[in-house]
Amino acid sequence: MSERDWRSYNDALVRRGELGIDSSVMDEWEGELKEANEGKNGKPYRYPEGFIRLIAFVRLLYHLPYRQT
Repeated sequence: MSERDWRSYNDALVRRGELGIDSSVMDEWEGELKEANEGKNGKPYRYPEGFIRLIAFVRLLYHLPYRQT
């Protein structure tokens, strides 16, 4: 019987759940917020459209309910 390398097995399980995200979403956050708040009075918007699209993608990819997303 062969020994299982549990460390590499666990690392492989962790990597299976990884998702590479383009950092441009976060880089563009400030500009999108300024554009969304232009001419607006009151409380500013919190989440730009690009971030909402990213979250929607993650939700669809992992088949998550809205509350878990």
